Order: sequence, then C-alpha cells, then structure tokens
Amino acid sequence: MSSTVAMINQICISTEIVVFNVLGLFGNINFLCLTYIKPALRSKSYYIQCALSVSHIFCLLFELPNAVLLFTGIQLRRNICFPAISLYIFFICAQAVIMLMLVVDLFIIVFFTTFYRRIENTTYTAMMLFIPFVYSAFTVAWGFVKMDDELVIFCNPPISLHPVVSRWWSMSNVALNSITLCLFLFLIITFHFRGKKQKSDTRKLMKRLKVSVVVFVFSWYMCTLGVDLFVAIGMTGSVLVFFQSNMVFFALLCYTQPFYVMLWRSSEYRIAFVEMWSFLGCVKSMKSKGWLEKTSKVTTAVSVMDSSKQ
Repeated sequence: MSSTVAMINQICISTEIVVFNVLGLFGNINFLCLTYIKPALRSKSYYIQCALSVSHIFCLLFELPNAVLLFTGIQLRRNICFPAISLYIFFICAQAVIMLMLVVDLFIIVFFTTFYRRIENTTYTAMMLFIPFVYSAFTVAWGFVKMDDELVIFCNPPISLHPVVSRWWSMSNVALNSITLCLFLFLIITFHFRGKKQKSDTRKLMKRLKVSVVVFVFSWYMCTLGVDLFVAIGMTGSVLVFFQSNMVFFALLCYTQPFYVMLWRSSEYRIAFVEMWSFLGCVKSMKSKGWLEKTSKVTTAVSVMDSSKQ
C-alpha cells in the first residue's frame, strides 16, 4: 500500500475521531446531566444507560491520542501501546456487554415485571453490570499476559492486543452482538403480536426497538464483524491493518449515537433537554415548537415502573 494512500487514510481517521468526539462527548455528558437533574428519568434502565454513557465517554477520549499518533505517523511497540490504552480496552469491552444488558433489561421488564418492580435499583444495576466487568477485566488481564514488544502500526484495541487475544476479543464480540441482535428481534416479534392487543405504549416501544436495531447493526455490530471478517478471509499485513483501522468509524458512531436516538424518539428527553439549555436564546425558542411533544413517551412508562424505588 502506497505511503500517500496511508497518509490520506490516517488524516481521514484522525478527522473522524475529532468530529465524533465533539458530538459524542456532548451527547453522553448531556445524558448523564439529564438523568441527574430530572428525577423522572431515574430508573434501573437509565442507570444502566448511564454506565454505557460513561464507557462511551472513556472510549471517545482515548481515541484522541490515537488521532494524534495517526496524524503524526508515530508508531509504538505493543508493550508501550497496550498499557497506555488498557483502560480504553476495558471500557470498549464493557460497553459491548452493557448493550446486551440493556436488551436483557428490556426482556426482564416485559416478562418479569414483578421482579423488576420489587428489586432495589442499586442491587439490580450491580447485577446487570457484573458480567460486563468480568468480561472486560478478563480481556485486559489476558492482554497483559500475552503482551510482547512487536511494533504496531496503529495504537488501537484490535492491533494493540496480541493477535491471539485480539482474535478472542473480536470473535467474542461478534458472538455477544449476535445474541443482542437475536434478543432484539425476539422482542420486536413479541411486541408485534402483543401490540395488537395491548396499550399504545407497547407499540411505541416496539418502534423504538426497531430504530435501536438499525443503529446497532450499523455501528458496533458492523465494527466487530468487519474486524473479524477481514481476518477470516485471509487479509494480512498492512492491508489488514488498513481495513481494520477504518472500522473505527462504526465504533465512533456507536459511542456517539445513543443520546441522539433518545432525543429523536423520546419527547420526554427532548423537553428535559430544552429545559436544561433554555438559558440559551436559540434553545429557549424551541419550547413553542410542535416537534417537542411528538413521538413516544416510553421513558415515562419505564420511569413510572421504578417510581417506588426512587
């Protein structure tokens, strides 16, 4: 691969990292702030979503040094790169499993409603975050055990990990993401048949699930599937590194999108967002806009379920 193509690619990836950092940090920090200042938005589901936002913030911030290395063309050895981004790898692993836990959470809401209402928020959240913690800690620990001094072209998770650990990471992510996708589809089918008989909130939640599936498939699932696919079809060397590194676009999209999807699909979040930023004249004028009240109010329904535990 020519040096010119490699340089252009590095500039493009660096630009993507900076742009998505601005959008992603704004969105994730706003989500945390809204959950903190609005009691109606505090529920088990949104505490888990907060953990996802924290993970995404760390993932975005750790991409910034990588953008500098890409732009300058500096290369590091694995025994320097991996320890430097090991915390990033922990959170990148955690956020993948937390996404699955959010779907499991919705499954529990639908099929184990009594259990969901009775269990304490802290206990429930700790339970749901236990598996992400164990998976992340195991991957990082194995990465340290297998670490060597090989020169790495890019200092990012799939390349900074030893090839054996990187293969485990990508394959386990594809497996986890496939489970998430299957569970998503199962819930959508369930809501489809139940929606004809139950309240409109169920049908609205089903619509939101469809949006979540599309965003999920075209972000994190596409990223991990691509990383694993390039290895499976026999790519090696600089060509493999080139294609794997460009999968960062889908990862960045994953880290950035949850708040904006929530803002789009939930009038409750739109109203809370506008109220929080109403000290700005351009935002204050939005209060009179009709779009502020449109679409589903699913978050209200979930929050009501948890109101006794607040």
